[in-house]
Amino acid sequence: MTLSKSVSWSALVNIGNNESLALTVSGEAANPDEARDIFAFAIGQLLGVANSADEATAPLIRAYVSRLVQTEEARPVEQDAPAPTPKKEPREPKITKASYDARQTAKQDAVPATPPSAEEQAAAAVARVVKPPEAANAPTSENVCEKCGEAVSASQAKLSQLFQSKTLCKKCMEAP
Repeated sequence: MTLSKSVSWSALVNIGNNESLALTVSGEAANPDEARDIFAFAIGQLLGVANSADEATAPLIRAYVSRLVQTEEARPVEQDAPAPTPKKEPREPKITKASYDARQTAKQDAVPATPPSAEEQAAAAVARVVKPPEAANAPTSENVCEKCGEAVSASQAKLSQLFQSKTLCKKCMEAP
C-alpha cells in the first residue's frame, strides 16, 4: 500500500514594474503520475490567467510557462519527509539588474513572429508531463468526444477536461 504525499507546486512570475504573479497548487499524490497531474493543473491555471491578462502581461506568463515546462529539474516538493538534496555549486542570485536587462534584450531578439496560442502551449505542457499509455497494455479508449463522437486519447481527454470541463477531441476543442 502506498501512502499519499503532500505535493506543492509554486510559481512566481515577474510581470515587470516591480510586480509579480504568484501561484501555489497543493494536493495529495500517491505516485509520481498524480504529482505530474497536479503540475499540469497548475500550468493550466497559469495559462488561464494569461488568457484573461492584458496584452503586456499575457506574453510574460506564457514565456514563463514555456521555460518552466522545458526544465527537467521540476520535481514535486514533499512535505512529509524531504529527500536529501545533492550538493550543488553555489548559485548567483536569479535576478540581478544586469541579468534582468540581458534577459529582456535576449527575449526581444528571440521572440518569434507569432507566439504559440494558449491551447498549443497547454498541449505541449501536458504532453511533457502526462505519461503516454503503453501500447501493449492499453485498454480500448473509453473517451469519446461529447460533440462529434470521435474517440479521444487519454491525454487529450485530460487536456479538454482541464480547459473546457468536457471531453473533446482536438478538432472540437480548437473550434470557436
